[in-house]
Amino acid sequence: MRSTSSDSTSRRSPNSSPETAEKILSAAVAEFARHGFTKTTIRAVAAAAEVSPGLVIHHFGSKEGLRSACDDHVFEAITDSKAKNAGYAAMAVQMMFDDPKMTTALDYLIKSLLDPSDHGQRYFDHYVNLVESYITEGFAGYTFRQSEDTRGQAATIAVMALAPSLLDQRLRANLGTADTTATMTRLAPHLLDLYQHGVLETIADDSAPEESAPGEEEP
Repeated sequence: MRSTSSDSTSRRSPNSSPETAEKILSAAVAEFARHGFTKTTIRAVAAAAEVSPGLVIHHFGSKEGLRSACDDHVFEAITDSKAKNAGYAAMAVQMMFDDPKMTTALDYLIKSLLDPSDHGQRYFDHYVNLVESYITEGFAGYTFRQSEDTRGQAATIAVMALAPSLLDQRLRANLGTADTTATMTRLAPHLLDLYQHGVLETIADDSAPEESAPGEEEP
């Protein structure tokens, strides 16, 4: 959310530029991911970006405006990375988690999803909307079976996709993996197999009559 006041040009700092805005965004994402949304201040973001607090306000209007811009920035970065590497499954996961910027973005994603504010809900809703568009329109050459309730289907897939990140510490302890990259690299082929083939090998025949319990007679 950038200032549009008529006299902004006359007061504009020499450091006020699109590059500066990107620098502030990167610093803000890292600060929010590290310290959370409540504890992070405009001054802390400004210090990390090596700009004045006033310049942060000039570009984004307020802390809320900065947070919204960070939400959009991170969401776009993650979805772009998935689209570019969709055909490589485990390799794509390793590439994402080996990139420090993407690791920070994913840390931000987790913080946002666990945040009880409207921002956290907006983020999850945005993710479900994206998955629903994949179901109806396809994604990177993949097509999806469509349920009559595509919204419910999208929410289910979103939960499956987000669960490994949200349960990272539990998964590391359970699988004995050293870090998030190792965990996600191990899970990726299984998630892809689950998406492609499902999980059930046989389905119980509900039409077969139940056996009577001992001592009971047929009517």
